[in-house]
Amino acid sequence: MNLSQAGKKGGTAQKHIWTEEERTIVRRDYNGTNASAERIASKLGVTCCAVKGQVARMGIAMQKSPPWTDRELRQLEELVHRYSISTIARKLHRSHNAVAVKAKRLKLSLRNRDDWYTKKEVCEICGVDHKKVQSWIDLRALRASYHNGRRPSKFGMAMWHIEVKDFKDFLLNYSGELLGRNADIQQIIWIVSDNE
Repeated sequence: MNLSQAGKKGGTAQKHIWTEEERTIVRRDYNGTNASAERIASKLGVTCCAVKGQVARMGIAMQKSPPWTDRELRQLEELVHRYSISTIARKLHRSHNAVAVKAKRLKLSLRNRDDWYTKKEVCEICGVDHKKVQSWIDLRALRASYHNGRRPSKFGMAMWHIEVKDFKDFLLNYSGELLGRNADIQQIIWIVSDNE
């Protein structure tokens, strides 16, 4: 088989016809990793892409995520009050959805205080930078006050204090301002619906 011609118009590479025996090998040996796909490809004399294509056709591409360890659960309990779900997912090497679902099943509150947010937390939840949140504050679309009566400085010596009710009002009235791919949708839904 001439793989250098594969995919080229007029190329001479022939399409691999999968046998039931080869599918059995894929089903048995594929564990959701690139390494396993490469081992199978080498064993069967096909490309790694061919193996992954067969995996997709067979419907075995989605592998169940590994069970949570006790260590991961302790870390989740420690981190859930301090970081966004996206940040926790990166730290634990889990998907955003896996972290959100596990926190909900364990009935872990997403915050260690229930009455206000910092500007940084609003940035993480809305998926925008601090300049955008500051513009919302300056335009009075998002109500905020100085935490402990001290004006926030450039160097972070004080912080903005954003009440839950004010943040919820902003989310309901200015939802068009949110960037869908960056916003923490699950946390926004939690704030708008359950956090009253």
